[in-house]
Amino acid sequence: MSQSLNLSAPADASAADLSTMSIRELIGALTAIEDRLRHLPTFVPLSGRLVTNPERRLLLRHQRLVIASLRRRRAALRLPVTNP
Repeated sequence: MSQSLNLSAPADASAADLSTMSIRELIGALTAIEDRLRHLPTFVPLSGRLVTNPERRLLLRHQRLVIASLRRRRAALRLPVTNP
């Protein structure tokens, strides 16, 4: 029983795109990733054995990138403003 796995990255996949997204867009992307993760099986059959779902691994990697981007934004917002 051969199962085709969707291994494409999420629509807003690249780290360069993350740097241009607003905080609201990043939170929306994080929400979308979490929704997809909630409905994906952790393990899938592949060549007669159960393996970690490759799509899940890609989503988790992308989730880490989005969270890191949000943390960078938070750190930037907390920087003191210097008056000229």
